[in-house]
Amino acid sequence: MKADLHIHTKYSGIGGYWKLKFPDSIEEPRNIMKYAKKKDLSVIAITDHNTIRGGLETKKFEKEFGIDVVVGSEIITKDGEIIGLYLNEEIPKHLSAEETIEKIHEQGGLAIAPHPYSPICSALGDKIFKLDLDGVEAFNAYHRDGIINNFTLKKIKQNFSSTNSHSKSFAYIGGSDAHIARMVGNAYTIFKGDSSEELYHAIIKGETFFWGSSTPLLDIILWSYNIVYASEKELIKSIILKNPTLNMKLNTKILAIIGGLTYLSTPLPILAGLFGNYYLKYKAKHEVKEHQILYHEV
Repeated sequence: MKADLHIHTKYSGIGGYWKLKFPDSIEEPRNIMKYAKKKDLSVIAITDHNTIRGGLETKKFEKEFGIDVVVGSEIITKDGEIIGLYLNEEIPKHLSAEETIEKIHEQGGLAIAPHPYSPICSALGDKIFKLDLDGVEAFNAYHRDGIINNFTLKKIKQNFSSTNSHSKSFAYIGGSDAHIARMVGNAYTIFKGDSSEELYHAIIKGETFFWGSSTPLLDIILWSYNIVYASEKELIKSIILKNPTLNMKLNTKILAIIGGLTYLSTPLPILAGLFGNYYLKYKAKHEVKEHQILYHEV
């Protein structure tokens, strides 16, 4: 059966790029489950940034949709992001990778390295071979450059074929890294069984594999459009209701609203998507080149 083990909901918090700040996702848990059902997934993991709240909220819909929900979190560490699965307590952020994994295992959870060689996300890189990980995300659908995922798989295979390698083996994981519901199931983990319990044991035994396809560019464009649209509504509402929770000056809010309306009413979402696609490929090529130089130097 299929399990998507990297999904974000509206509880993922605020993201940012350059000086821009925006919600990482605005997706409702119930809508995530709706699309998971459409994609014929038997298990999903909600992995919001530094919180398990999204997983706990989504788990409430298990019986309605007949899909097992694994409570997880994508935790920022001093060394890069780590996904904790099968959690029941929050894991503090900004610990070392080793400390984070230890706290995940103390709960009986599993530690997964997401997008280990990502040029745009906080990633562990070659440190994955020195950590007590249970799995590595060998295919991340959100990284649609066609370079980084292949490089990740190549590095894993090289490591385990090396006679000098002393690192433990780990499961191959696939995840959509969905930020809107329609991205759910673009990539997934294949395992024997159809329950979260059977998935757990499959990961422990290293008996999983990945499959899927890269997230369509249209989905990326729709994500940015939805984020700006939701932000516009919140800004306008905060002015009308004089909401003090948005800690921004009035003139800053007005400028943000004007900028958002410009973005939504012009081809900017499409242009931003095309530029982002080009930028990701550029960064991916640069990342691979840097690793190849370091490898030859060693």
